[in-house]
Amino acid sequence: MTEHQARAATAALAEAVHGLRALALRLDPPARVAAPAGPRAQLLVALAERLGVPLALGPAVPDGESGVFEQIIGERLGPVLGRPELDDLPKDPAEITGIADRVAAASFDRFRTADAVAPDGARIPVYTAGDPAAPAVLIASACGMPAELCRSWLELLGGEYRVVTWETRGLFADEPDFDALAWDTEAQAEDVFAVMDHLGIHTAHLLGFCGGSVIALAAARRSPERIHSLSLWHGAYELGPDSPKLDHHRNIQALMAMAAEDRDTAAAVHAVFLGTMLGGTPPDLAHLVLYPFATAELFYRYCRLNGAITDIDVNPLLVGVDHPTLVVTSEDDSTANPLGSAEVARRLPNATLSVEPTGDHISLFKLGGRLGELALGFLREHPGGQAAPR
Repeated sequence: MTEHQARAATAALAEAVHGLRALALRLDPPARVAAPAGPRAQLLVALAERLGVPLALGPAVPDGESGVFEQIIGERLGPVLGRPELDDLPKDPAEITGIADRVAAASFDRFRTADAVAPDGARIPVYTAGDPAAPAVLIASACGMPAELCRSWLELLGGEYRVVTWETRGLFADEPDFDALAWDTEAQAEDVFAVMDHLGIHTAHLLGFCGGSVIALAAARRSPERIHSLSLWHGAYELGPDSPKLDHHRNIQALMAMAAEDRDTAAAVHAVFLGTMLGGTPPDLAHLVLYPFATAELFYRYCRLNGAITDIDVNPLLVGVDHPTLVVTSEDDSTANPLGSAEVARRLPNATLSVEPTGDHISLFKLGGRLGELALGFLREHPGGQAAPR
């Protein structure tokens, strides 16, 4: 193996380790990782320490006995740790440190800016890409999901727009007194404008992903003059007694309602919910998608916040929303019933419905198929979005 190949393999391991940082920081005790003895284990320890990722090395755990998050972390690190190029890994500690530092500098963290602060004091982590002078596009992502899931969207749209996304209040920033914060849909819609004001954005295009579609509607209803257009992607909508829902959606709603009652109930159903979610999550995204289930406390907070979104009757939010709107769903979405999106599009006077042949919440984040083309085409048809007048 060449030195170049060894460095490339070391960088790949550093990227895998760094991607675990948000999740690993929440786990207590740290997740155990089975690593080959000798230099590779030492390399893993050195990279984890430099990147600030708490991991505990230990012997391999028999199948069926490891915890869910140990499985997730093991599946992410295992293939990289097994690369034969690491047999000729860098010997110089300074070289290893340099590789870790370069990986950190190129990571998704480079998009992060200063936190916004909501009217009730909630801290909101904010991420931006693109030219600050370009028209603004905001992404209200799925509740509780790390902003890194939107990376492909920031990179794509950032070529033409100032793209902004943020992470859900109470789940990512250090908020020890969660009970003092508001958690309802109205508060989460207010966060849209807290982020805009924080960045000096007067009007913006607003994209809503999954539950973020409800937040986008609530924001457009609250301050229509500040939203230039709406894009609602794979939304799950509560439309009254006859609301079209799939069984999966109903089951998730029921479990979240139970867990949101109090912390003891959340702790009791935590493992059941986690197992349900793990079964439908691709291994390459599990360390991100399952972040809000890392602890029973995070799970409780997530169920309060996401439950408020999934339970709210969106019928009042559709009244008077006459913005140009793109509504996107697919024929085979197994989480959010496509009929709900069709009904929302029917009720909004300036909406266009796009039903893709295939797709769901996960493929949305992977930005597969023609989704990027669809988003850019709509944005270009409705130019607008600007900084606050000085």
